[in-house]
Amino acid sequence: MIPQKPDPDNIDVKIFRAINNSQCGFLNTIIPVTDKSILFISTLVPATLFGVSRANNNYYDENSSVLLSLSEILSSGLVFGTKNIIKRDRPFTTLSNVHYNKGKFLLDRFSFPSGHSALSFSMATSLTLRYPDKPILITGLFLCSSVVSLGRIYLGVHYPSDVLAGMLIGSGSAAVIYSLRKEIIKGKNNLFNEKGREDVNQKSISTAFIFTSFIATDILSYFLGQTKSKILNSGNVGFDLRGYDNKINFRYGF
Repeated sequence: MIPQKPDPDNIDVKIFRAINNSQCGFLNTIIPVTDKSILFISTLVPATLFGVSRANNNYYDENSSVLLSLSEILSSGLVFGTKNIIKRDRPFTTLSNVHYNKGKFLLDRFSFPSGHSALSFSMATSLTLRYPDKPILITGLFLCSSVVSLGRIYLGVHYPSDVLAGMLIGSGSAAVIYSLRKEIIKGKNNLFNEKGREDVNQKSISTAFIFTSFIATDILSYFLGQTKSKILNSGNVGFDLRGYDNKINFRYGF
């Protein structure tokens, strides 16, 4: 038997173990759904918000969708660049006995920082800055973002420091884009030759609209996951690839 390597003696790993070892049936059902849906939500919400507000001549919400999209793009770019500079391996490749789904698809092998955390906090911060008078929306957004972020540790793919860095990058990206909102909105209006579209919050965004988008995407993600699981379990579709090292197999289904 190959002896297990002892964990590094630091708070990052200790917190990771505490969260990753708290496996239970309820969290095993909820967290994978929210984890998968954040990528869909980050596309669906700004696109739908832009389309609906554009159709209703709601300039403020239309501009909010543009600022939201730019916040997500900036945070994703910063995450990608930082990952490829730091090149930190994910915890399931460096630690022993990590609770981790070996069939889980990952976009890259690097751990620091967490892209999911950056994306979710970019959304939450951007919409908070644009709609500070909606406490229910703000609370719900940051609650969802926290679940997604902690879920990355629970799923064994990120350390707490990865998640914290992702939160800061996401929130910081949204703050930077918000600070440049006048220039961005002016540039957008000039690009489409639409001067006179004042950025005034006359028609406020619907909290129900945002939450409905989140819930609908979570439900869709759940059923898609169930369908994919049935296909993979049938053994008829899919193929095996070697992942980060020769000890870990990843299965991709179509």
